[in-house]
This record gives sequence, structure tokens and C-alpha cells, in this order.
Amino acid sequence: MSFRAVILVLLCFLFILTNLQKYNIKVKLFADDVKMCLKIENNVYLQQLQLAINALTNWAQEWQLGISVDKCCVLNVGTKIRAPHLYHDNCTLSVLARTRDL
Repeated sequence: MSFRAVILVLLCFLFILTNLQKYNIKVKLFADDVKMCLKIENNVYLQQLQLAINALTNWAQEWQLGISVDKCCVLNVGTKIRAPHLYHDNCTLSVLARTRDL
């Protein structure tokens, strides 16, 4: 990949991140990992998170970048146990109470 192509991909990645902010999602980046965080207080927040996942999925497909669904999950943090049904490309994301993060 040429230097210009890398710059273009990075600019597009920054573009999608700014678009995710309209869903009030906190986005964390490290190398090729993306974490989206949102406190789910009701179904509206759950819908916002799903819309953000959809936007990231569409962006990745447009740029022909694969997302490893088996490495994707919903991490439940806090005392309230929720089992949201969130999807990435029609695949249900597993809900975990804990996970290992490198």
C-alpha cells in the first residue's frame, strides 16, 4: 500500500470515528483494535450503540476491511446484568461479564 493510500485510510478512519461521536459513543483506538463504550440506561442507548456498530461495520465493508466477529463481544460492566442483543453483520455478539484485553 502506498503512503498516499495509508494516509487516505487513516483520514477515513478518523472520519468514521467522528461520525460515531454523534451516537454519544466513547471510542478507544489501539493499533487495529476499536472499543466502543456507552453506559446503557435504557433502550434508546442500546439502539445508539447498535447504530454505531452498524456504522463501523458499513465503513469496514466499504473499505474492504475484515472484522473478526469471534473477537467481538459486549462487555457488561457494573452491577446490573444486562443481556443486550447487539449484532455485527447479522451475527449476534456474545455478552461477557469479563474478558482479557491485551
